Amino acid sequence: MFAAVLCVYLAIAAVYTHPVLPYSHDRIANDPYDPILNTSILWWNATTVPFTEAWWSPPHFYPAKDVAAFTENLVGISVFATPIFWLTGGNALAAYNLSFFLSWPLSAFTAYLLAFVLTRRHDAAFLAGLSYGFTPYRTAELGHLQMLSSFWIPLCLVALHRFLETRRGGWLVLFAAAWVLQALANGYFIFFGAVLVGLWVLYFCTTQETWRTVPAIAATCVLANVPLVPILLKYHTVHQEYGLRRTMSEALWFSSPVSGWFEVSSFVWLWSKVLPDSKDVLFPGVTALILVLAAVWRSRWLKPAKREGSRSYTWVMTGLMLVTAVSVASMLTTLAIGPWRLEWQGMTVRTSGLDRALRMAVLAGVPLLLLRTRFLEILKRRDALAFYLGAMIVMGVLCCGPVLRVGDAVILDPMPYRWLMAVPGFDQLRVPTRFWMLGTLCLGMAAGLAFARLMPVRGRRRAAALLLLSAGVMLDGWTTGIGMSAAPPQWPRVERRAGTRPILELPLGPAWDAAATFRSMRHRRPVLNGVSGYDPPHYEPLKSGLGTHDPELLLAIASLGAFDVVVNAADDPGGALARYVASVPGATVGSTDGTRTVYQIPAAVRSEVRLGPVVPIVSAWANSQEGSLAVDGRMETEWNDGREQQPGQWLIADLGQVREVAGVTHALGEYARDFPRLLAIDLSLDGSDWVQVWQGRTVVQAFLAATDAPIEAKMRFAFEPRQARYLRLRQLDKEIHLWRVAELQAHGAVSR
Repeated sequence: MFAAVLCVYLAIAAVYTHPVLPYSHDRIANDPYDPILNTSILWWNATTVPFTEAWWSPPHFYPAKDVAAFTENLVGISVFATPIFWLTGGNALAAYNLSFFLSWPLSAFTAYLLAFVLTRRHDAAFLAGLSYGFTPYRTAELGHLQMLSSFWIPLCLVALHRFLETRRGGWLVLFAAAWVLQALANGYFIFFGAVLVGLWVLYFCTTQETWRTVPAIAATCVLANVPLVPILLKYHTVHQEYGLRRTMSEALWFSSPVSGWFEVSSFVWLWSKVLPDSKDVLFPGVTALILVLAAVWRSRWLKPAKREGSRSYTWVMTGLMLVTAVSVASMLTTLAIGPWRLEWQGMTVRTSGLDRALRMAVLAGVPLLLLRTRFLEILKRRDALAFYLGAMIVMGVLCCGPVLRVGDAVILDPMPYRWLMAVPGFDQLRVPTRFWMLGTLCLGMAAGLAFARLMPVRGRRRAAALLLLSAGVMLDGWTTGIGMSAAPPQWPRVERRAGTRPILELPLGPAWDAAATFRSMRHRRPVLNGVSGYDPPHYEPLKSGLGTHDPELLLAIASLGAFDVVVNAADDPGGALARYVASVPGATVGSTDGTRTVYQIPAAVRSEVRLGPVVPIVSAWANSQEGSLAVDGRMETEWNDGREQQPGQWLIADLGQVREVAGVTHALGEYARDFPRLLAIDLSLDGSDWVQVWQGRTVVQAFLAATDAPIEAKMRFAFEPRQARYLRLRQLDKEIHLWRVAELQAHGAVSR
């Protein structure tokens, strides 16, 4: 039966994802950006032993090292992708596309196994598998193979439920193996999955019969994470070395407002005709929800418990119901329209958020649930439907991120996700809405359990209901078809395998870099281009300098060693890039294929900036904000005025007395992208009359500084020695980025 169910899921997925299978060998599913990055990762895993020293430095983002730690490692997917790669003759596209295809039937099948453990019914389990494996939410993650490959986490729950039933250690071995594979498929699930597993333990392992299983489960969790520790430490070390971190603004952007639950991907055939598309698209479909609500209604969870009470008890219950009803009505109104205000006969009722209404609902509603309903009975018997329904709600709440928003209005701050951000590791995750993949798993399990309660084991009614509900679930998530994009072409005549010199493909930037990383799979040479979850600090100065055709930047790259530049004339219609590269001293034209031309740039000698001893700075001030942060001796603090770069921004340092000044160190810290696009350095004896001693573009200094020491990115400027007490930096150009000064130092003359 199990094999038959898997075959059915495979057949459904083949139609659902059409035309992935027919074009799996020469095209790429969805789009040629993130999927191409993931294809490159799967190729790297198949051709280099994962987590070895060589593996950490794939040939992207030259000259940066350890760039594998910039993104997911996908090793938990490579258990399928690597055999596919070698069985198809080293076809990385086939490895990616077939792994992409398998994510649907495997997710459905492992969810089926979990539901079967819960219900011991194949029909209910089949429906649960459909609900999870083909949920509308998966279409929101079509470009993220790591999110689609969430088929190991159901096996973790299978193992936990079976261990609770049998107390056999083999199930804990399965849990550990599935946990490690899921963690290596998607790093988010190390943390998000831990929340779900933690809730499971709190719910199912806290009775007199089950609490003794907690030590064994806890020990298994610890042991399962032991192999992950060195990997996570490597990620942490690399992120520290490069100053890579996620910001609160990113977590807020990738959180879902209330409207996200009523938005759906344009790839969903039915509901995209009714609901809008957006960046969140958390709509879960209606079939599974209706089924679960029907089971809850029939179970009469909210039916009043049989309790005898006095008149005062009745009055108390009535009061609690009234307070709860008013509070819930206020919250629902706020969730629907945001903050509101009502005036009536001189009285004003208003709310700007959920805080007070939520507190009152909890204070009144919890006693009401415990005293007036069958809630305690449900808890005592550890009802599985109640757990998975409750866990789905928790996952949904966490999708809302650090704050709850209706439109642009914040109506509840903080939300539980902000508390999780205090846990190490959570602050490096920028997409709270990815909790919803676990939410859809819980919804699928609730749907399977609901079906088992509502439908008899046999009979025509059961078969008809299964057919109708399965059709409804599939209709909820059915797609308009998976687009297949052309894979980036290879350029063998200009990017030869025999070469060892790094390659810079022009143009450089997000629109072109995924293709450059893809081509590196064939020629295996380092490329300056790259695409990943993070960019190395030097990448923004590199992109900026190349975008403005800075004449010194190519020489700065050459100071790292000889390299090749491949100019694609198809994206250089006026020939400006070709002329820019050809103008480099010593550049020679190599081969061409008619559209792409390779230019060979010889190695260059870097002009080292020599600075004298540091001159003390006693204070600093700026055009706005507190200038002292630029001279506090701490690289982790910074000065910026909170605005985009524009003329009129300045920072002045007081040396305390007249001194000889011959140089400046302007450290960017971990924000190399925020280098001043056009900088002037002035000196003054009295703070009134200024003499300009240096002016110029700083892109070369920023690029080399970020390459040499990414976490500090110290730009150094030397000029003729001059007596001065005051030092002034001025930013003279316009740019969308901030101008940041992490640390400012003045220097005296170099000793002769």
